[in-house]
Amino acid sequence: MKTIKTNILALLAATLLASACDRFESDQTAPAYLKIDAITVVDNSADSWSSESGFFTCDIDAVNLIVWQEGDASETNLGTFNLPCTVPVMKHGNIDYVRVVPVVRQNGIAGSRIAYPYYKTITLDDVTLTIDSVTCFDTIRTQYMPSSTMRVVWSEFFEPGPSAVKLDTAVQRLVYKPDTIRSGYGCGVVRVPDSVMSINFWSDSTCNVPTPGVALYLEMDYWSDFDFSVGLNNPIYNGGSNTIMSAMTIFGKPQAGWQKIYINLGRIWGPRYRYYPHIRLFFSVFNPNGKAGNLYIDNMKLLTI
Repeated sequence: MKTIKTNILALLAATLLASACDRFESDQTAPAYLKIDAITVVDNSADSWSSESGFFTCDIDAVNLIVWQEGDASETNLGTFNLPCTVPVMKHGNIDYVRVVPVVRQNGIAGSRIAYPYYKTITLDDVTLTIDSVTCFDTIRTQYMPSSTMRVVWSEFFEPGPSAVKLDTAVQRLVYKPDTIRSGYGCGVVRVPDSVMSINFWSDSTCNVPTPGVALYLEMDYWSDFDFSVGLNNPIYNGGSNTIMSAMTIFGKPQAGWQKIYINLGRIWGPRYRYYPHIRLFFSVFNPNGKAGNLYIDNMKLLTI
């Protein structure tokens, strides 16, 4: 009888130990979850960039997430995820920090996403993660880099005022049309008649970019009935000849309404213009079908570091 009791107790102990081990292994392999819905760009009162509301329009559609917990030998890069995202994390308890890196579609192409060099990385300190639970961040706020790091070489927000539009006369200022304007009280419009197959326009003065080899991006909002190209026009490069080169063509999607794009002009400024510091923006609107329509543009700014 004593032997039977001893065996029963041993079996019970083994069962409890096995159950505890299963729970331990489960706790080690079951993830916690981190959820981020969106990222927006806000002003930094300590380094105010612009009073124009359109300065902060954005299209941050993905994030790169990096976590570190005390005791880790190094940071863990979880990867890049489209927003909104719910990401499994094989850590739980107090996470010392989560770094959230804003990612955008360079040139509007999903396959060319980059960590945008002009947006600050957001650091979330002391984040608590619980196994099989979701820790939520609805909307995270980021900011532009400070003026000591980032330069606005050229900008046009099309707001009402006495100053002329900083683009060729093909671009008109449209004001106080809330159903059309992207933000603020004005936007630019290029009206294309049905008899015109293409229209070219450019910035009215040179944009001075003194530092070679740096990132150079044009941010803009657009709403277009037409395909149009964006590039550079340098009237004195190459012995005085006029050199026009497209960086990319943007496909018109009138049904999509206003869209934001981040255009990498550095890809032609360096290799094609040899970082010549005095450049002009150049645009071509294409109308091969001969149909009347409009190209609306707003919140244009040329950024460098």
